[in-house]
Amino acid sequence: MTTPPGDIVWTDIAGRVDVAEQGVTINRGAADELAEIQTGTATLLIDNFDGALSPGVATSPYYPNVRKGTPLRVAVTTAPPRTGAAPWPMAMLADDFEDGVINPALWTGAYGGVTEVGARARVPLNPGVVAGFQTARSWLLTGSTLTARLCTVPAAGGSSFASASMWINSNTLGTRLGTSYNPLTGQLRFASETAYFDGSAVAVTYSPVAHRWLRLREAAGTLYWETSADGTNWTVRRTLATPAWVGAETQLVDFSGTRTGGVADFIEWDLVGHVLHNRFWGAVNDWPTRWKGLHATAMVTCSDLFAPLSRQPQLRSCLDEEILNDGPIAYYPLTEDSGATSAGDLSGVTAGPLGIIQQGITGGTLDFSAGPGPAATGEQYPLFTPVSATQGKFLAGNLGADYERLSSGEFICVEGWFTTSTGSGRVILALESVDQQHQIVFSLSAGGVLRVETTGSGEALTVAASNSGDLADGRQHHFIYDEWSESLWVDGVAKSLGGFVDSMFDLRLMTVGAHQNGRLWSGTVSSVALYTALAPLGPALANHYAAGMTAFAGEDSNVRIARLARYAGVNSVTVFGSIHDPVAGQGAGGSTALSMMQAVASTDGGKLYAERDWIGLAYQGRDVRYNPDASSETFTIDYADLETADVEVSNDDQKQVNIVTATRPNGARQRVIDQASIDLYGPRDDGETTFLKTNDNAVLDAANWIVSRYADPPPEVREVPVQAYTLPNYSDILDGDISAFFSVTDMPPEAPASDMRLTIEGYTETIKQGSHLIKFRTSRSATDSVWVLNDPVYSVLGTTSRLAY
Repeated sequence: MTTPPGDIVWTDIAGRVDVAEQGVTINRGAADELAEIQTGTATLLIDNFDGALSPGVATSPYYPNVRKGTPLRVAVTTAPPRTGAAPWPMAMLADDFEDGVINPALWTGAYGGVTEVGARARVPLNPGVVAGFQTARSWLLTGSTLTARLCTVPAAGGSSFASASMWINSNTLGTRLGTSYNPLTGQLRFASETAYFDGSAVAVTYSPVAHRWLRLREAAGTLYWETSADGTNWTVRRTLATPAWVGAETQLVDFSGTRTGGVADFIEWDLVGHVLHNRFWGAVNDWPTRWKGLHATAMVTCSDLFAPLSRQPQLRSCLDEEILNDGPIAYYPLTEDSGATSAGDLSGVTAGPLGIIQQGITGGTLDFSAGPGPAATGEQYPLFTPVSATQGKFLAGNLGADYERLSSGEFICVEGWFTTSTGSGRVILALESVDQQHQIVFSLSAGGVLRVETTGSGEALTVAASNSGDLADGRQHHFIYDEWSESLWVDGVAKSLGGFVDSMFDLRLMTVGAHQNGRLWSGTVSSVALYTALAPLGPALANHYAAGMTAFAGEDSNVRIARLARYAGVNSVTVFGSIHDPVAGQGAGGSTALSMMQAVASTDGGKLYAERDWIGLAYQGRDVRYNPDASSETFTIDYADLETADVEVSNDDQKQVNIVTATRPNGARQRVIDQASIDLYGPRDDGETTFLKTNDNAVLDAANWIVSRYADPPPEVREVPVQAYTLPNYSDILDGDISAFFSVTDMPPEAPASDMRLTIEGYTETIKQGSHLIKFRTSRSATDSVWVLNDPVYSVLGTTSRLAY
């Protein structure tokens, strides 16, 4: 599920899917605007007559990808109808080649033995023969597009020359635009030719993944050659000022192929002029094989990105997650339970544990979970309490061969946290080579100044002191040492480091709280992380101080969503809207990244959901829903065009809330009521709600927002069933997604209004051959209207006078 979309080699199995009877069923979004958006699902029945979709069958052409977790996407395509008289916009040139018969009205000049095979246009490349699907001269590229899916490319086949192309031809022989594939070089060429030549043509090595779709587009005087892996996300390969003939002449389109000598082959095209609409993107949960008699099928169920996110383990503290995301070679949080005798590495590399070492015969203590740590983690850390600088306990361990090797070939970077009231040369931690020739020691001076002590020869340590000031003040401090720049960061701020610092090699041994059995630390040490790199790391790690102390409290909700998504391994978060409030820290962890993101979305009045176009998340600020008007509607539909047996206007107390009690972490508990609603309907209490707000006024605003919208909900339509496939605005209806607006017009006279504007909360759809039934779950759009000064619609006292939150 985390494979980047551009790296996926998609296999088209549409021909195996039962769209005649079972259809493809997709469920997406929430039940209503107050419900949390759920995991999206898709169900489809696939013909498995040959066992190709049985898991574990090594002879399957799809092996080994018939497995749980295989990415799967569902899409439909639409083609704009050809209307009016010629010449037509190029985008109206459309054919899906489904019927197996060449359309003579469209491909008036088909030649050279071209055919339709398996819902594809097949152009043969026979030695000495030119073949192609060719239109009449009835098309205009200006302000339009030519799109096609490239399904199969020919082999070189021993030819001395071969080419398969998509051309737009002018009136002048040899003057043309297009994309051609050369099987001898394996390159795609993007050309604007005159006399069959273009000295500035752009060529790229063909990729069956990245170049699955080709598009030639003209817009405002510029030509664009584009490619796409999925028909949705396009990459521009070349641009050019539009030649004069494009706007002055009608054009013909020619999908052609030719070769000189060699072995016959072919190129195949599909979905010319079709626009792809992704309906689902997720992963297969199960490939069950079932039989009806001897005929095998697979009823496949799939889930979107929410499913794997919901199964992830609970996050550790914000500090731990930030450190682990930055790729340490060794990481010792030192959060073991009280009574532990050793501490473990969580980096997942090979560093060994740190064990407690007694210096001196007896005396001193080292108690895990006995001392305070970074404030936002909510955890306790080891407390070192020696009898003296030479009698007590510390931690020591072998970091392993990987760190030893990397510390020689790359620059080291070290970070950790500590508290103490004792300076006097005491050691926070130290690293050494096995032969002790290379040593680096982090200590505090008698005045509490952070120092770096090094030797590269095994002789006496050289001291380089920083300008940190007195850190032996009993407070929590964080430090980073970056060998690349020989610099320090203390509490997130760069500090100067005076004096010589030796370069380190072959480091393998580490002690925490001592160096060579002396200078024992008094206080706490926690979250020790070791890195290696060939570039400076200090600036990138400096924000770990904020992670440990505040868990980034006060950052905007959209930033927090992206941060939590990154912890979960999701790097694509699309943000919509401009209102994103500051949120409190979520430092202690203990929940999955998904549940923590949902808490942020709930706090901010936003919507979090999985994308249906690619592997990623989308986050909408609440202002996405503010004050929709006709210009923001995705589509409109007449009541008569609905599946009207299922249309209902509801006016109940399902969503009614007139009492909200709200609080925030470490904040006041506050109550908001609507007395008029209570007097009329009785109390409707939604229980106590915790918002991740940064101040009490923000909590009060959030509570007022709920009560102002739901103290007396007006009538609304909650489900709108649409047989979209048969409607002229089918393509627009397919654009309807979570939080999109549309209007149902010409409602029956018994309805509250003749036109009702609705917001999409989710939908269930069933896709069949010649049928696409979508049941939109909707809410009343006016629920999210806010006051606008002097606006004829949004400044009506008592109706649309709600202040924005």
